[in-house]
Amino acid sequence: MKKNYSILIALMLFFSLNSFGQGIQAKLLKDMVTIANGKMIIEDFTLISLSNGQSIQIKSYGEAPANGVISRDNFVALFSYLVTHNNDEITKADEGATSKDLEEIIGNADVIINIYMAKSGIQMEVKAGNETERDTFKWEDLFKQ
Repeated sequence: MKKNYSILIALMLFFSLNSFGQGIQAKLLKDMVTIANGKMIIEDFTLISLSNGQSIQIKSYGEAPANGVISRDNFVALFSYLVTHNNDEITKADEGATSKDLEEIIGNADVIINIYMAKSGIQMEVKAGNETERDTFKWEDLFKQ
């Protein structure tokens, strides 16, 4: 009896992991970066659900010249780090908050993050409501040790 129960659990685990793996494979095959008008462009959409029942939709946008400023890999890595760091800061403030990736924004974003990478440096712009905050850094200042 125990053997049949073990086989049943193994089969259930196999099928659930297999369907989970297919969803991951689709995400891995999707190209994060598009090239348009000589620029690399990346977008990310996140839904953060707060413990009080409210939610925050975040649209993150990144842009960099396609040639000569930053490699595609470093563009994705830096963009991903900044977006993840920002989302983590929001969820840290609310212990029960959760975050999920979205395929697209539902209606209007509550927060818009624009990250512009250029030859001289990087600018991060955060828009929430009627407020906009910008931070601009030269590359050498950003990576000082």
